[in-house]
Amino acid sequence: MKIRSPRDLSHRARLSFLLNDSLIYGGASVLSKSFSIITFPLIARHFSTDDYGVIDLFGVMGTFIGVLIIFGQDSAVARFFYEFDEKFKRSQLISQSLILQLAITIVVVAVLVSWASPVADALTKIPEASVFFKLIVIQAPFLILMNFSQNLLKWTFERGRFLFISLGSTLFSAALLISGIYLFDIGIAGILWIGIINYAFFGLLGIWFIRKWLIIPNSFCYLKEMLRYSFPVGITCSLGAFAPTAERWLTVNLLSMNDLGLFAVGARAAMLVAIFVGAFQTAWGPFSLSLYKQEDAIETYNLVLKGFILVMMPLALFLGAISLPLITLLATERYAMSAIVVFPLALALVIQGLGWITEIGIGISKRSYLSLYAYAAYLVVTLSAIYLLAPLWGLIGVAIGVLFGQLAKATIASWLAHRAHPLDWSFKPVLIFIVVILALSACVLPIYDVYSAGIGSILYLGLAVGSLIFGIRLLFSAAERSQVAALLLRKIKLIKK
Repeated sequence: MKIRSPRDLSHRARLSFLLNDSLIYGGASVLSKSFSIITFPLIARHFSTDDYGVIDLFGVMGTFIGVLIIFGQDSAVARFFYEFDEKFKRSQLISQSLILQLAITIVVVAVLVSWASPVADALTKIPEASVFFKLIVIQAPFLILMNFSQNLLKWTFERGRFLFISLGSTLFSAALLISGIYLFDIGIAGILWIGIINYAFFGLLGIWFIRKWLIIPNSFCYLKEMLRYSFPVGITCSLGAFAPTAERWLTVNLLSMNDLGLFAVGARAAMLVAIFVGAFQTAWGPFSLSLYKQEDAIETYNLVLKGFILVMMPLALFLGAISLPLITLLATERYAMSAIVVFPLALALVIQGLGWITEIGIGISKRSYLSLYAYAAYLVVTLSAIYLLAPLWGLIGVAIGVLFGQLAKATIASWLAHRAHPLDWSFKPVLIFIVVILALSACVLPIYDVYSAGIGSILYLGLAVGSLIFGIRLLFSAAERSQVAALLLRKIKLIKK
């Protein structure tokens, strides 16, 4: 079975390929998040600030459980998928991994349901905590199926079916939420039941979409090598998914459930940046791994690195500029205090996306255990910073702790990746760009918080424009600027047609 690949394309064609995938996956993500933005005000207005904090807490806990079950198998399949050209071997690889994930799911769900009360009480002391925890555990099997099928559709570049699952699940969930809130006045448990129904339907549909890849394995010959690769990845991913849960837990204990609700709303606003970061990462994974054997791959990688930071940094600054009116519009003035955390959280997402690019050497070298050091540092730095800064600075201390953690992770992961698989990255101009913007934005943040949100917003907006102009001159040579401009103009013409 022949799968589209950028391996044999020119640099310009490769960039076009990546831009196409980012636009397609980004379009799906934008539409998905757009419906999330539609339902977000409904949920925020329907529930109290404390209740919204509870929904957010159990939501991130559900994500952590899903990542714990997958435990790096998605990365292992992605890494070894391109080792084979024969469909039969790929089917063996895929089917063996799915059976393993389902077996782990059964065990984990059984254990967590039996331990629901003590685990839920450790999270929060609200009376319904045990019920809420059981509901997010029930979501897990269907979440695994949906995640597995979406990943395979992405790796095989089956864009249409990927979009159907992504957009369909979002539309279906939005419809259920709107109906539940307006017709049935649902509570927190109702929100979690909607998640179960949505994941169940689209998880099973996703498995139907990928049925041609699924077979009864004649052995489990690939599991040993995949487990060797996935085990450290699973630990790192679990640490990464555990961090948001720990952040929420610390926020509740150091501040209050009301503060957690405010932080959750600010984090949701910052997710507007995550739309584009996530869309890029979705396209970058298969793109970069299918390309790495080419001698000139690093030239493409460097163009992607500089283009990513040039686009995403001004976007984060722009979001910081409009955060207050955006939150007031979406979630009413009672959440206005959330605006202060939007820019630091958006910047943390940009740094996270930057790290995904520069740590590609870890995946190429198959030394996935190296990510453990980066994620351990991320967890330690994030939680330590929150513990120290939250009592002093409140919500902004939590957001800065998250940013410090992402900076530590990206720095260590990039350094280890370069040691494992040296690549000639153009780090210097990128680092100069980041340091300058960090220094300037650090000056704006206290103005936004202490003096005037209006003045802070204007300064953020000025920084967004200035960073774009500064970045174009600093990051790209004249030839590269012409190449990127020609590509973008070509895309714009195609879109107009």
